[in-house]
Amino acid sequence: MISVSKDNMQDLPTSRLAQQLSGRVLVVDDELPNRLYLRKLLEARGCEVSDAVDGLTACDIAVRQAPDLILVDVIMPGMNGFELCDLLRKEPRTSHIPVIMVTAKSKIEDIETGFELGAMDYIRKPFNPRELVLRVGNALALKKSNDEITIWNKRVSRDLSLAGAIQRSLFSDIPHFSHRFEVRIAYEPCMDVGGDAFDIISLPNGKHAVYVADVSGHGVAPAMISSLLKATASEMIHRYADRGPAAVCNALNMMFRRRIDNPSYFATLFMAIHDAETLEWRCMNCGHPNPVLIRDGEYVSLGREGEGGGAPVGFPFGPERPYTEEDEVVIQDEGNSFLLLYTDGLMEARHRESGEECGDFMKKTYQKVVSQPEHPNKAVRLLRELEGFDFDIAADDCTAISIHMLDPRRIVLEQTVPRNIYLVSEVARQSEAAVTAVGISANTAAMLRLLVMELGANLVDHSGLGEEDSFWLQIRVDGKTCQLVLRDEGAEWDLEEALNRELDDSYMGERGRGLAITNTITDRIERYRIQTQNLTYCTIVDEERD
Repeated sequence: MISVSKDNMQDLPTSRLAQQLSGRVLVVDDELPNRLYLRKLLEARGCEVSDAVDGLTACDIAVRQAPDLILVDVIMPGMNGFELCDLLRKEPRTSHIPVIMVTAKSKIEDIETGFELGAMDYIRKPFNPRELVLRVGNALALKKSNDEITIWNKRVSRDLSLAGAIQRSLFSDIPHFSHRFEVRIAYEPCMDVGGDAFDIISLPNGKHAVYVADVSGHGVAPAMISSLLKATASEMIHRYADRGPAAVCNALNMMFRRRIDNPSYFATLFMAIHDAETLEWRCMNCGHPNPVLIRDGEYVSLGREGEGGGAPVGFPFGPERPYTEEDEVVIQDEGNSFLLLYTDGLMEARHRESGEECGDFMKKTYQKVVSQPEHPNKAVRLLRELEGFDFDIAADDCTAISIHMLDPRRIVLEQTVPRNIYLVSEVARQSEAAVTAVGISANTAAMLRLLVMELGANLVDHSGLGEEDSFWLQIRVDGKTCQLVLRDEGAEWDLEEALNRELDDSYMGERGRGLAITNTITDRIERYRIQTQNLTYCTIVDEERD
């Protein structure tokens, strides 16, 4: 029962209770006179008041009306105030509503019980109406403030989520394939937005540039800087790549220092430019972690290759053009090699139990991963392996770029195939013969032939390629793993719709069944749209080969 001191039972002058309130209050008390008194007192101050005679009724009203505050008498028949408070806290729809306990109990243990069950305040009986109005006012003000913070947090969360989606669309993890190498990317920011930047850019004369960068700090500002860095890097690479990575990095350094007027922000960066004629990577390291090189299955220390370049891009001290050609180093593309570029979030990931940094364990894990041809994406596989060993890679932005320099001995067939069904049939026959010659079983070779035939036939009939157009095909064999890469510049397919309509002759033609067949034949199939090109990557594992 809620009770009021005798000298305050009469109506009090407005000046005594001048505070105006705003909010919805639920009064829970089994005594009607007390409910009526509190309704009159609080409505006079501007509150919207509802009441309940017991705990179950109060819970129902709280769920339906979502009041801003609940006043609960402790001593009630049936469900007492403590039990009601506990029930409100456990119900997700009412757990955020503040509760003030009204109690005649003065023992500290009773008050502690109320707080432990989630009450935000308590009022001892008999209470002074002025005190009650002040405490109710404080509770409503706090609730309003918390609601505003919640709304703000949700708005910020939505904005960050959208910003993250936009940023991830800029930093695509779609793989890149060339005649000499294959690039796989894993990108996992620790927040909605991240401070890592990376790209691989195709250049004239068969050259390619690849880089990874890490902007200092976390949050929105580094994320925006990383996006600016990517946009500028693309321009500078196209403009200065022929002069080498030092010239590109000098241009980036000048841009960074002029546009980012804050010495707290800079970016470590590693850039490599591949020349298809000389078969070498010209590299520049700007304060970035050393890359990892695995050649013929063995770890190779890069030595000076991982140390050149010096200061990070945008470092506020020193000359605007700090990098020289003497800082550049060369990594030979000898084939059968893997080069891992990464950000320090991967190297510094800590073991959840021991607290040790990933460090050299990451290098050993990558060495193991690249020996598994059945897993095409070495970058993603590396992250999953580290997670499996209980390293917390989500504590920081993590980017891994795995560059597979192909072994020419494992490329058993590579051709540019004209859009002609008879030539497609001939290439399918050659594919079967080529993999058989290196020890692939007859059954798997026959499946590969069917795969090439179906993919090629669909391109001939449904890609929109002209009579003079062609597509590029490469077949590799690594142990018992066959890999097929096919690239064309035909129309983009809606693959889901095509698969759903595979029996619709008017839509797919007589070879429309090919999509379903290729999905069945392969152990893994990947399809990408890269600018104006379609790329299909298929893996078949020969289980009959030892």
